[in-house]
Amino acid sequence: MQSQLRVAILWFLLVFCYLIHGYYHLAELFFGVDIKVPDAKGAVPVSAHLFSVFIEILPLALGLLSLYKTAKWLQWVSFIFAILLGLLNLVHLGGTIAQEAGEIRQLVLLTFILVVNILLIKETNRQRKGIAVAG
Repeated sequence: MQSQLRVAILWFLLVFCYLIHGYYHLAELFFGVDIKVPDAKGAVPVSAHLFSVFIEILPLALGLLSLYKTAKWLQWVSFIFAILLGLLNLVHLGGTIAQEAGEIRQLVLLTFILVVNILLIKETNRQRKGIAVAG
């Protein structure tokens, strides 16, 4: 499979997993879990909007660009952003292990997200270096 397509699929897969992660939190409502943020005022803060753009829309844009562009700047941006998301995912998985060890589906999903993220880092690094992968 071509590197550009592999990178795009991995970006899209990450976003899909983030959406499942959010769904798991919402699904807790069915079991009576209060998911409301303490002291919430009924309005979504700007920081939440920006965070969604950062972890959902930007990766989608990178996935789409990966299908149509091969520019060196894009390869660097993808590589650096994949590393930053990987660090975020690692910290989030660690926090979930420490605070919510009973959330089995979240732990499995967050581990899967980290694996996908590691593959994305490896693939964007190969792409950046111009290394072809057989198969």
